[in-house]
Amino acid sequence: MNIQLLKMKIKSSLLWLCTILAPLTWGGVGGGLVSCADKWDDHYTEDAELSGTLWSAMQQDDQLSNFCRVLQATGYDARLSSSQMFTVFAPTNDQFSQAEADALISRFQAERQAGTRDADNQVIRQFVQNHIALFNRSVSSLTHDSLKMMNGKYAVLTNSHFGSTSLLSQNKYCGNGVLFTISKPETYFANVYEYLAQNGRTDSLYRFLSSYNVYEFDPEESVAGDIVNGKTEYLDSVFHLTNPMLRTYGLINREDSSYLAVVPTDEAWRQMFDEYVSYFNYNDLTSNRDSMVLTHTRRAIADGTIFNLNSQRSPQDSLISTAYELLYRNRPNYTDERYYVYYRPYDEGGALNGAETAQCSNGLVSIQPQWKIAKRQSFLQQIKVECEQTSNVDTIVQAREPLSQRAVPLTNAFYGKVSENSFIEAQPLSSVSSTSVTYNIPDQLSNVGYDIYAVFVPAIAYNENASDEERLPCRVRFTLTYRNQNDSIISATMRTPAENSVNYETHPDVVDSVLVASNYVFPTCALDLDDPQVTLRIQSNITSSMSSRYTRTLRLDCIILKPHEEE
Repeated sequence: MNIQLLKMKIKSSLLWLCTILAPLTWGGVGGGLVSCADKWDDHYTEDAELSGTLWSAMQQDDQLSNFCRVLQATGYDARLSSSQMFTVFAPTNDQFSQAEADALISRFQAERQAGTRDADNQVIRQFVQNHIALFNRSVSSLTHDSLKMMNGKYAVLTNSHFGSTSLLSQNKYCGNGVLFTISKPETYFANVYEYLAQNGRTDSLYRFLSSYNVYEFDPEESVAGDIVNGKTEYLDSVFHLTNPMLRTYGLINREDSSYLAVVPTDEAWRQMFDEYVSYFNYNDLTSNRDSMVLTHTRRAIADGTIFNLNSQRSPQDSLISTAYELLYRNRPNYTDERYYVYYRPYDEGGALNGAETAQCSNGLVSIQPQWKIAKRQSFLQQIKVECEQTSNVDTIVQAREPLSQRAVPLTNAFYGKVSENSFIEAQPLSSVSSTSVTYNIPDQLSNVGYDIYAVFVPAIAYNENASDEERLPCRVRFTLTYRNQNDSIISATMRTPAENSVNYETHPDVVDSVLVASNYVFPTCALDLDDPQVTLRIQSNITSSMSSRYTRTLRLDCIILKPHEEE
């Protein structure tokens, strides 16, 4: 039996076997069966039916002349003449006219002259790469697959259709791939990230996100040339986009994702930017000051606006953003204020109420002309400093070191009433010591009114049998320091609002949240700075004659800076 007849018999047997197994293994669109015939065609095709490369085959077909003109103008004639394998779906001239081809070429040239990289050129991404896939793919009567195109989009491929477009011819084998002809150009369907750039109303957000674009060279998809001095020279270099900001917010540029983005219009963005920029006023000596002001103001708008649709349990009741998941993923028992979650988002005043929603290839974009995500729901957050964490301590004066860390027992009545169920105990060096601990307070914003609290814990929170002496109240004073615009240090002894005095007497046997200052405004911002700009010193202030009425031991739970809200 000759080899040609043997191959035909094997292929016939494989097709018969696939027909029997298909009902058991059919996977449907996007992840199922790649038919046996397809695999045979990929690996055991007959000799090429069309001589030469894909490019030469298309040039010989008069009905593909308009498509070829676009390919040549964008440089893809070289790629389709290389040894790299492709599958091309070429629209014929019947529904792809010379005028349409000219318009695409003009647009490509205009973007290139404006400095747009080929990787971002809309003609290449939305038209050329939308009709070309890597590797050779053929169809049979059983084919029903999801095919990934060069631009990352997925198209359904059957024996009669490519996406929404009819196949006119199929399985034309060339030396470097397979050629199909189609009835008309396949429609390009933008993803969430692309839609931000194209709709003409959300360019502000897109420019912020795209400023983090990084292009990584892909040698596998690039066309290799000669080796010179031990290094490969590439005739055509392919780069793929990565973006660290999208890794944080959500991969809204990925076709295998499903996201919702709530996006302000450019006008709403400008209004928020003008308001928010005052909250990020760094002092004049801050390194990269202008860049930090710009970055954090824009992040204040963008943070908490992207949602993974696959993780929403009840979107009508609440929307949980990717920023929320990032903050609280590893803190399931966290009970303090939470941010970037929006309740009843479609109700009057909700984050999505009144938004205009557009369908994209990987989710939804909701454009919001009237921004309804409140500052206190997103970036304007409470700051909490856990006193038992030694990394938060700046200085210790007249106290035994190391400071004693205390845990609230599970059976204690104060369990769950103390932050993280632990606190610090600063014991005096002597019976006349004025014990003090100074804490660094990070990340405060500028021009925001903060209510500042210091939280004290009673001795019985960890020792139910504490002595009467241990259960005495404290008499303390607070000193706040911060840096002004020219980086000078300002220091102030605080008069507590409750007693209008520089001294405060804590209440025994309770967790005492002391209001140190109300609506206190710092002139400069410290968000993301390594060098703390604000400190709070807590000092026992007891004279010798007071020793029998107060304890010099400080038991400190946490310090809280809460954005002030009028009653």
